[in-house]
Amino acid sequence: MRIFYREVFLKVAGNFLGSMIRFFYKEGVKVMRQALIFDVDGTLWDTTYQLPLLYNEMFKKLGFTEKCIDRKTVMGFMGYTEEEIAAIIFPNLEHEERMKYLDMITQEECRYLLTQPGKLYPDVKEVLDYLHRKYELYIVSNCQKGYVETLYAAHGLENYFCDFECSGRTGLSKGDNIRFIMERNQLQTAVYIGDTLKDKEACDYAGIPFVYAAYGFGKVEEYAYKIDAFKDLMELF
Repeated sequence: MRIFYREVFLKVAGNFLGSMIRFFYKEGVKVMRQALIFDVDGTLWDTTYQLPLLYNEMFKKLGFTEKCIDRKTVMGFMGYTEEEIAAIIFPNLEHEERMKYLDMITQEECRYLLTQPGKLYPDVKEVLDYLHRKYELYIVSNCQKGYVETLYAAHGLENYFCDFECSGRTGLSKGDNIRFIMERNQLQTAVYIGDTLKDKEACDYAGIPFVYAAYGFGKVEEYAYKIDAFKDLMELF
């Protein structure tokens, strides 16, 4: 049975993104596997107003009465792995001890965000509703285990996404988790939407195009395309 393959290039900012979307033709019927993979913090929602309150409360409960962080500090470690965040928050502690305390905080964080959820960026639900009718949507994040589920529960987003993965569940880097979720779901190609340099580096590692969410927390100079608002995805895709 003959199968014809055709690469479709998406014109972006005057250039074409090769290998972005692959169409498959079989017996004259077009079968599409088009995937968009999303970051969470700085891309879908913002929890930087809620988290300083929780962290400072937890510091007191854990006996770190002099420790205090603000929104700027939280913004600075958004997109980092748990190990990286622990090193920032508890620089004077040994690895095992700092991870123990961070685990206590992040477990409470998920419970806290169910009742005091982060704020979705404008038009997120409307755009996801539009996109998921045309594409397979996924999430890959450096967050802790339970965080993506908290996002789903807090804002009713679960039905928009086919699958997700996070470093807190696998212990892998974001680049490896992108590869992992693509292999698990048999995706030939995908596009990643995120807001930080770490997201860009993960895409380079995984070999997929990066769409930069410039409204988020990071500063990125190189990208396949930039969006200034989440709704811009409706024009791009």
